[in-house]
Amino acid sequence: MADFETVARPYSKAIFELASEQKNLQFWSDVMQLASSVVSDEAMQALVASPSMLATDVTELFVSVLSSVKDGPEINQEVKNLVALLAENDRLLALPEIAAGFETYKQEAEGTIEVIVTSARKLSVPQEKKIADNMKQRLGKEVTITSEIDQSLIAGAIIKAGDLVIDGSARGQLDKLTSQLNK
Repeated sequence: MADFETVARPYSKAIFELASEQKNLQFWSDVMQLASSVVSDEAMQALVASPSMLATDVTELFVSVLSSVKDGPEINQEVKNLVALLAENDRLLALPEIAAGFETYKQEAEGTIEVIVTSARKLSVPQEKKIADNMKQRLGKEVTITSEIDQSLIAGAIIKAGDLVIDGSARGQLDKLTSQLNK
């Protein structure tokens, strides 16, 4: 499964609800980011995906790696239970998407949102500020801008804020035109 987004959503929501009840959003954010980075390691992915590894062995190994991270969050029983649940259901590889979903819920609760702007060239500070101001007005939330460069866009930008995608790139416009002409 290359796209874990749909699979991740219920886990993200459940973890967010637990973190909200505990009033411990930052702890769970730290845990999710750490777990996401651990599972992104190629060697860990190979172990997690190995058919010869039992879910209990994967859980034990994964928890030991999480616990060994210096200055990382304390790995409590709830975190161990989450890892065990994900391992039993073959969902550990979905952790990056689960973490991203959790962050989206967290930002929504805090009244903030991360806006990813992908452009053909590096944005200037005034351009980033103008985009942030416009998105803040449109979404009614505090905005954090993350810029990415993709020269294949030719010109313009693609703006992503949660589920909202605004494609103002030249490539996107050409794709739309091609689609219309091929109808």
